[in-house]
Amino acid sequence: MTAPTEPVDLDALRARTAARLDEAGGFELPWMRTAFEKVARHAFVPQRVWEWRQDDRAYQPLDRADAPDDWARLVYDVTGSVVTQVDDGRPGPLGGALPTSSISAPDAVFTMLAAADVRPGQRILEIGAGTGYNAALLCERAGAENVTTVEIDPEVAEGAERALRVTGYRPVVVVADGEKGFEPRAPFDRVISTASLSRVPGAWIAQTRPGGLVVAPWRSALQPRGMAVLRITEEGRGEGHFGYPMAFMDLRGQRRGDQSPLHTLYSHDAWTGARAGATSLDMGWLDTDFHARFAVGLMLPGLHADRQDTADGSAWWLSTGTSWAHVAGNEIRQWGPRDLVSDLERSYLNWTRAGRPDLYEYGLTVTADGNQHPWLRTPDQPL
Repeated sequence: MTAPTEPVDLDALRARTAARLDEAGGFELPWMRTAFEKVARHAFVPQRVWEWRQDDRAYQPLDRADAPDDWARLVYDVTGSVVTQVDDGRPGPLGGALPTSSISAPDAVFTMLAAADVRPGQRILEIGAGTGYNAALLCERAGAENVTTVEIDPEVAEGAERALRVTGYRPVVVVADGEKGFEPRAPFDRVISTASLSRVPGAWIAQTRPGGLVVAPWRSALQPRGMAVLRITEEGRGEGHFGYPMAFMDLRGQRRGDQSPLHTLYSHDAWTGARAGATSLDMGWLDTDFHARFAVGLMLPGLHADRQDTADGSAWWLSTGTSWAHVAGNEIRQWGPRDLVSDLERSYLNWTRAGRPDLYEYGLTVTADGNQHPWLRTPDQPL
């Protein structure tokens, strides 16, 4: 007979996670460990969460009542986010396809808070309330009266506000489209997005004081891991370098999704009529070079690159809204008005000629009307 296992002690798990974060330098500022110890992460996680099951190729529910130990270990995994909603709350009968809300991994949460450099008494706008956990941490630092958190999904917002009230926090929780900011509580000292994007909304720049910061997870066309940290200038621009390579769920209005334009553009007739050619560029960097993908993706917004495993190795499909290209070894076929392989070759060559700069050497300028341009090393070197 197998002896019953001891139930997981949530306080012990929490202490272990704190120790691991400490060892890894995750608490960059003293207030962060204090806040982690005071804000019970598990109090913000719903009873049902979602796990990816490779066999099903879908997210499947995991209920705390059925698997309390598994639930608890997910909650306090240092490097793991917990998916709390799939398919915008409407999963299919076979499970969920798209994760649409989560509580971010502890290491990611505190990396972002360090980047935001939140100070006591500052006015904070959080984009994406999620479970409410991050808002509670912000309340600990800035004061609940100074924190506004915006959530586009009414059910998610309701859950966040309920968890915040149960745990004693009273920030302003707003159901709205976070891309518009929240003018009634502006101006802000910090705008912090918990969702990934490729275009920083001008409203965030306009609603942040000069000297303030906009901090947002950023994805380039070919690499979803990055973060824009933009300081607002006296002239009202947001400007700063990229950093902190982490991935977050997409801002709902900027979802890119897994479906490339290839699925609507490709046809047998298009393949038959495609232009044949050759390339000398080895596409292996698309698999192996994180920084090249980030940089080339900045230069080619809107480009999708999808690998196809074949008996002879890997082939690549490139696509935009109007064109596609297939690259197998040095043989290429292209269809549509754009020569995507030439675009890719030219951008990769520009990156190598610049000295193969890493993600941290690139930056972004965004104006209050939403115009943005990426640059290399300094704003006077636009891409």
